[in-house]
Amino acid sequence: MAGMEKLKNVVREPNVVELKPWKSIHKEIKEPMITSLGGFDVPDNVMSMGFARITEPVCMGSPTHKHPHDQWIYLIGEADSFDKLDADIEMTLGDKVVKINYPCYVFIPKNVMHCPLDVKRVGKPFIFIDARVTEEASVRPEKVAKHVPVKYIANPRKKK
Repeated sequence: MAGMEKLKNVVREPNVVELKPWKSIHKEIKEPMITSLGGFDVPDNVMSMGFARITEPVCMGSPTHKHPHDQWIYLIGEADSFDKLDADIEMTLGDKVVKINYPCYVFIPKNVMHCPLDVKRVGKPFIFIDARVTEEASVRPEKVAKHVPVKYIANPRKKK
């Protein structure tokens, strides 16, 4: 992956960033990944996300660690079947090792010890997503506002 050592996303329009492939910080991930880097890409952006395609067993995130921000790890099937995960994964979360063989996300609250994420078996390649917000955005207000749930309705395209 020569030439992909540094992330080189391109801001195309205000708040629109072209994602460029780059080499993962996890040397075990062989394929290029894409990553948004929050405020480094767009000022005032508090979220960063990294996307990688996992094709073989890998152990990431060692040693067990914590962050001063919230984090989400998504483990999903590829585009043809997001709802299927053919892999065996173990992840340390707090003082427990969680066994995963289904599509999911793992919410890791700030300051919770976590990892390694140990992919023991890959029957079919899958997508790994690492999402996090900044420390400033990881707040726990004393009172959480109540919101009326939004009802989403599909808007089918009209045929011409």
